[in-house]
Amino acid sequence: MRRVAFIAPALLALSLSACTSGDAEPGEEADAKPASATSAGSSTLDLKLPKNAKYLIPETTGSGTKKIDPFLSEKDVYTVHVRCDGEGNLSLGDEATDPVQVKCGGPVAIGNIFVDEGAEQSLTVSPESEKTTWAIAIVEGK
Repeated sequence: MRRVAFIAPALLALSLSACTSGDAEPGEEADAKPASATSAGSSTLDLKLPKNAKYLIPETTGSGTKKIDPFLSEKDVYTVHVRCDGEGNLSLGDEATDPVQVKCGGPVAIGNIFVDEGAEQSLTVSPESEKTTWAIAIVEGK
């Protein structure tokens, strides 16, 4: 089972570095945020969230370092949508491996993470600057 803890972050690095998204095709993205979003008001960091998605972690915004609540995927893949605004990079990862670096001020980074079904996942968001704002959402499947 240790293999999953090592492979998932490695795939996260590969996926997020290769899968940043610009403009989406019409009809693919939702304008509305999930009902359980933790941010108050509207977010300025559009995450290009899909319509009718099952949220493992609803859109969460913040600044500074935050450990995301642990979650379980019922499938063998989940998708991370992350974006930041400010100086430098945002680190995203778990405690077992080196985190992925996401450049702030760029397009939303979207990555598919392949894991064993039902394995608990836990990620930490950590910007280089405390003034950097970020948004993240995690959805079930691709």
